[in-house]
Amino acid sequence: MGFVIFFFISWLIATILAVIQKKLSLAENTFVFFIILIFNINFSWIVVEELKLITYSKDGFDYTAFLLNRSVMIPLLLVILVNLFHFRKSTMNRIILILVTEAILLCFSILSTYFKITEYTSWNYLYDAIYYLFLQLIAVFSYKLFVRTSQNVVSES
Repeated sequence: MGFVIFFFISWLIATILAVIQKKLSLAENTFVFFIILIFNINFSWIVVEELKLITYSKDGFDYTAFLLNRSVMIPLLLVILVNLFHFRKSTMNRIILILVTEAILLCFSILSTYFKITEYTSWNYLYDAIYYLFLQLIAVFSYKLFVRTSQNVVSES
């Protein structure tokens, strides 16, 4: 059941990203996606495989749901965040957007533990919340870094 829910959510997030009005170019969206993907895969490898703070299910469908969450849902949701972040000009709207994204990411973690896709051995939701906040900051700042470095490039006509 967990695989079906995570598969549906993955498609829903991908569809939302395809439909929303995007402020970022394809290159900027791709850059943010890959930065988040690289960071998320490495972090989950350290936490799950090396430190064994979280264990994941050995069932094939549940493991696929874990991979969908790690490699599709979280990076795409953060690309949506960065795109919506630039439509919001007031600081209060940006904070609300970050908090809503944080709540959605924590819901993913709750669903993951509810369906026994992951099990927290020496981990808890507070650590997840801190990690997700850090991940959102990385997404926003990686976009700003990309814009700053691409402005220094001379374009040919």
